[in-house]
Amino acid sequence: MQGSRREFIAGAGALSAIGGWYRPAWAKTDVWLPPANRKLKVVEHSLIEMPDGVKLAARIFLPEDADARPVGAILEYIGYGKRRNYRRVDDRTASWLVPRGFALVRVDVRGTGESGGIIVNEYDLPEQADVTPLIKWIARQPWCNGNVGMRGISYGAITAYQAAGKDIPELKAIIAAMGTENGYTDDVHTLGGCVINEKVVWGTIWKQVMTVPPDPELVGEVWQSMWLERLQAQLPLVSEWMRHQLVDQYWRNRILSNYSKVKCAVYAIGGLEDSYIDTVPRILERLDCPRKGIIGPWGHDWPQEGDPGPRLDWAVEEARWWDHWLNGHDTGLMKEPMLRSFVAEATVAQCYPQDVPGRWVADDAWPSAQISKTSYRLGQGGILSRKRSPKGKVEIPANVLVGTAIPVLSPIDMTSQAPVEQSFDDDFSILFETAPLTQGIDIVGQPRLKLHFVADKPIAKIAVRLNEVTPDGRSWLLTYGVRNLAHNSDHTAYVPIAPGTEQTHEVLLKHTSRRIRKGSRLRLSISQNLWPIVWPAPEDVALHLVTGVTHLELPLRIGRTTEPDMPIKTLPNPARSPAQEMKPTSRLARIEGAAGKRKGVMEVALPMELQNLEPIKMQLGSGLSLDATITEGDVNSYRIAFTSENASSRDGWKTEARVKTTMTSTPSEFIVEESIEAKLNDKALFARQWSNRIPRNGN
Repeated sequence: MQGSRREFIAGAGALSAIGGWYRPAWAKTDVWLPPANRKLKVVEHSLIEMPDGVKLAARIFLPEDADARPVGAILEYIGYGKRRNYRRVDDRTASWLVPRGFALVRVDVRGTGESGGIIVNEYDLPEQADVTPLIKWIARQPWCNGNVGMRGISYGAITAYQAAGKDIPELKAIIAAMGTENGYTDDVHTLGGCVINEKVVWGTIWKQVMTVPPDPELVGEVWQSMWLERLQAQLPLVSEWMRHQLVDQYWRNRILSNYSKVKCAVYAIGGLEDSYIDTVPRILERLDCPRKGIIGPWGHDWPQEGDPGPRLDWAVEEARWWDHWLNGHDTGLMKEPMLRSFVAEATVAQCYPQDVPGRWVADDAWPSAQISKTSYRLGQGGILSRKRSPKGKVEIPANVLVGTAIPVLSPIDMTSQAPVEQSFDDDFSILFETAPLTQGIDIVGQPRLKLHFVADKPIAKIAVRLNEVTPDGRSWLLTYGVRNLAHNSDHTAYVPIAPGTEQTHEVLLKHTSRRIRKGSRLRLSISQNLWPIVWPAPEDVALHLVTGVTHLELPLRIGRTTEPDMPIKTLPNPARSPAQEMKPTSRLARIEGAAGKRKGVMEVALPMELQNLEPIKMQLGSGLSLDATITEGDVNSYRIAFTSENASSRDGWKTEARVKTTMTSTPSEFIVEESIEAKLNDKALFARQWSNRIPRNGN
């Protein structure tokens, strides 16, 4: 097995063979890029045997001459189906990377796609255990030089972080986009220790993914028995998640707790509109290995496809990263700043569909010497100021309809899911405002609210939104955070609030990088609820904030005289219509009815549509529906129902699967109804239902 090379190969002849430094028109400095001179071949279906005999299915993209000239290999390890769902994505990725001297190996986790075995959860222990022999198998292949990397977005980013924590010698580097190393705090299950609606949405989607059958063309006649085995093994997944409302062993199996185990290089990617953004600064701060990060204006997507823009020519950056860590060439990448952040000058709602205005800034390390933490006290009369203020108490409003201006945890469709103007939610919150700013400021980092409070019930929740109020009086979201005040600091225990006693908690808001212009005001909007994202407390709470001692810590960036050059090209914005502010009618979540009898409503319906996947002569389809409601004045009126379905067909063969989850609550329980239905050639093949009542454990 060949080892990695770390020497820099100089000389004109060598450069023509392996790449070199060049200065494109958009760059002020030279950029290293390997040439695209290797022909690509595809191994459509390969089986990799695990120690327990289960065989994982892989689609492998190689340079044609890789056996004679071995290359570094890049693994993407997810459950979305190499053969179908992600085929076009993998083809695009390979078309860029493979000609430049890399192999791409796309593997279906066990129990998905054409892989054998069973999967009944996400990131389960057997799935995690497979990654070590899988990486070692790749490193042993004659076409691999012994160096393996992992890349992925979302699920694939999480599997990459998990693999990095295993200290596998052959794993030299990872690129993790929009993912997390902490499945409890930053995934789709909780937010600040609070149960969130995304648990129901994603739990249903993921169970639907686990019900997709293998392709008979690849696995043969056993396809139906494999499919039935998958269906019969499924569990009431959302109910299982709801049984773990605190950090316990279930979550410890999905949390990277020992950062010192990570020896490989890490490139973390985040987006200002993405829910996983906090991972990037945390990873950069806690790891000791070589590491880099970038945070752009995007939602849940790669930088080259990010929405909103500006998009980046990420393929060049990725090729430089892999050429450095897998092929041993000094591409200059690691001499550049550790973190690049896009400092936005407006929200998506103010400018979409045009690119977000702003600028790129760079930090050589994180935490950064460029950041100064500045404290603002919450004073009487709604004043937010750096001056001292006498101690007092104000009641935090408990209207369950607050939050509709932030309809989803991680927006995908920016026209309906991105946060909109915040005035409606502000009207039902307690507000603290600064005077108009006499000069612009940059907030880069995670604001923290050092909260002093008094409550009359053992469980209470708080939602904190930091907004910019522009001179025209409108309110725009900068960042937000929520906190279950009945949890201890690390969410390992339910600690009932002592009624009537002043207590303290820290509310951590999401990382942001925003420019607030001269003349605007900072507004801190505080409420007990953030619907539809956060599930309300089990009963009405009289919650009071103690002014004078509660304070907001803001990370303010002190700008450099000049910022380092941004070496990554900005891609043009796809053709779009002129920017229009999103009106309330475009909100995903809306309010209906007269005051005092209003309801919050969120509905989505995407019918099943079959699309032809010509390379494998198959028609694929998916659909979903969401129905969520809550009634003003009733904390236990929240009801969410989510359905996810898939279909595959080819020449008289058709499979369908439909998964549904409904969740409601009482003051003492969560009630979860789950079901699966599967059809073969329009005839019922399998059906199962579950109904579970799960105690509320500090939630």
